[in-house]
Amino acid sequence: MIMDLHTHTGHSPDAAPDTVAERVAAANAMGLQYMAVTDHVEINRYYPAAFYHAKDTEKVLYNSEAVWKGSAAETAAAQENTGALTLLCGAEFGQIPQNPVLAGILYRDARLDLVIGSVHELPGMDDFYFLDYPHLDVPALMQAYFEEVLRLAQTDCYDILGHLTYGTRYLPNRADYDLTPHLPVIDEIFRTVIAKGKAVELNGSNLKADVPFTDPDVSLIRRYRELGGRYLTLSTDAHETKYVGYKMDVLEQLARDAGFTELTYFRKHQPVLVPLCAEGGDL
Repeated sequence: MIMDLHTHTGHSPDAAPDTVAERVAAANAMGLQYMAVTDHVEINRYYPAAFYHAKDTEKVLYNSEAVWKGSAAETAAAQENTGALTLLCGAEFGQIPQNPVLAGILYRDARLDLVIGSVHELPGMDDFYFLDYPHLDVPALMQAYFEEVLRLAQTDCYDILGHLTYGTRYLPNRADYDLTPHLPVIDEIFRTVIAKGKAVELNGSNLKADVPFTDPDVSLIRRYRELGGRYLTLSTDAHETKYVGYKMDVLEQLARDAGFTELTYFRKHQPVLVPLCAEGGDL
């Protein structure tokens, strides 16, 4: 297996209390070559709740600053003893368009190798995980989501565009939802990512679901390639050690199916291409 560039440790509030060292051991045991620790840094809730005159709730947690500082320190220490694995220091920046100045400052931290840019929620709304979809105008919500992802793509505070179709992930009828009306803005997202020399992530978090899917699906990854996309990363979005590298063979085959012969990781925000072997071949 080549890479898993989106993983969460116990520093992320929604992850199991696993350490970076446990992740490194698991990655080495399965022969993973590159792994990034990318704990949640929600840009719109970076400081403690009191800063925003708010309170932590089950749905809304503040103080990503503590998450980032703990994660970066533990990852930097772990990089001294990783065996054959290349351990990359990363972060998942959520909601960059809500405070791009802060995101830009954090992006320049010398410890960082890569940043995943994600939209987990729209301004003034809860995370998509918590939304009451039967009482919402879903097509309008999805259009607003992709437009917010485009605003993220237009910034310079990320290296990898995370789980492009996250906004659809928790739809009750996800398999039946038609993305066709949103394809023009999705194409614009891809063109923006390509022009900026950024990467798109093929996220396999939901390959463990009863009805498995990826974010985005292979048709959109293929479209990204057709538009000139070169940089593709693979990830499990693991929130538990047991899911590091989970079904990575499936993700690698989907990348091949979309026409990719190379994958990408980032070292100090610079893309590095690695060959994706033919099915059953060797690197």
